Amino acid sequence: MPRARVVLTPRGWGLLAGGFLALLLGALAVSPLILLIGVVVSVFAGGEVVVFAFATRWVAPDALSVRRYENSSQLAVDGLGTMALEIERGPGPGAYVEVFDRTPEPLRPVVGTPRLATWWASGRPVRLAYAYRADRRGAYEIGPVIVVAHDPIGLAFRIATLEGRWPVEAVPQAAYWRADLTERLRSAPLGQVLVDLRGRGSEFRSLREYEASDDFRTIVWKRSTFERLYVRESESENRNEIALLLDTSRAMAVGLPGGDALDQAVDAALLIARYAFSQGDHVALLLHSDQPQVFLPLGRRIDHSVSIDRALAAATCTGTTFRFGSALQLLGDRLSRPTAIFAFTALGSEPPIEVVARLRSAGHRLFVFVPDPIAQFPPLPDPFQASVVEFSSVPERARQMRAVEIARARGIPTSTYGRAGLPDLVASQFAQLRAGAAGG
Repeated sequence: MPRARVVLTPRGWGLLAGGFLALLLGALAVSPLILLIGVVVSVFAGGEVVVFAFATRWVAPDALSVRRYENSSQLAVDGLGTMALEIERGPGPGAYVEVFDRTPEPLRPVVGTPRLATWWASGRPVRLAYAYRADRRGAYEIGPVIVVAHDPIGLAFRIATLEGRWPVEAVPQAAYWRADLTERLRSAPLGQVLVDLRGRGSEFRSLREYEASDDFRTIVWKRSTFERLYVRESESENRNEIALLLDTSRAMAVGLPGGDALDQAVDAALLIARYAFSQGDHVALLLHSDQPQVFLPLGRRIDHSVSIDRALAAATCTGTTFRFGSALQLLGDRLSRPTAIFAFTALGSEPPIEVVARLRSAGHRLFVFVPDPIAQFPPLPDPFQASVVEFSSVPERARQMRAVEIARARGIPTSTYGRAGLPDLVASQFAQLRAGAAGG
């Protein structure tokens, strides 16, 4: 049976070393008193450690069990999650222990505590309950649980690590927007161009099973049964195919933690996905750096929406360069219908003209949003520091702006964004896209 190893503390090592030193000095000085002191100290320290090791033999991964109750698995950034767990032990003497549930840094406990120090007697479980706040989006794991048994006089301790982790996804607030999406996108820069196009100019395509997001008016009662409902799926003339392309290279990490260029791109992509799904559009997603990270084909079912939410929430910069041409080529090969591609990229290189031409010939439209490396940071109060930061960013910004100008010269709608304003930029472009579809 695996056991957790007993570890001596500095006090324990010091006491044992002192006893052996007293034995050595007593032998050299032929002093019975010093020898007696050495024997007493050594026997006391060694005996205490042996007794502690025997008394805490139950502190082992296979003698302890963790049970986590139904806790939060997904929450919004700045939202609250809960965690409750119970640890049970096997038979044996009681011991003074510390129990703590390891939480990642972005999940900050705000109510209660994941740590407890107590005397743990046999037959009595230890319970922890706390609430935490998600400071940044991402996929995290709570755990493992660490149990540390301490010697009463501080000579040794024993640690057991208990697996049984709990996955948590911190999703941006945009993933929870369901209602008033039209009002969110009808901001001042957009005007009143966004209209609900569902149900206009639609043609029957097929029957499918009812989903929670479907309108009751689309249920085909004559074909439905008590156990299974069917709805009429229509092919809308105004429906758009939307593809979201996110650059996950290290260049998208520019900005403050929790609000860098990639974080803003994730928020904007989720906003567009929410509105597109509400309008019956099909949405695809590609996370790409030097190679594809995640690809989700066009779809509009609820499970597809959830998959896109989870993939965007877990998007991270991979520390490599972005190959724009490869990403566009992949989308061109996978998209069978004319699609509006919203690309969020640091634009490490100009879009390859051959690939862009092939996309256009297939009916695809490309919209590019590029982070401004200087505008990603708040202004510094010290003019000298501000000038140093701006000077150091000049080469990268100049290279990036050249790529932006080339993209614009090739007829690609390209916008730059700073720490704020990207949702308005993307929503404005999306509104014009919808208005064009309605006008067509």
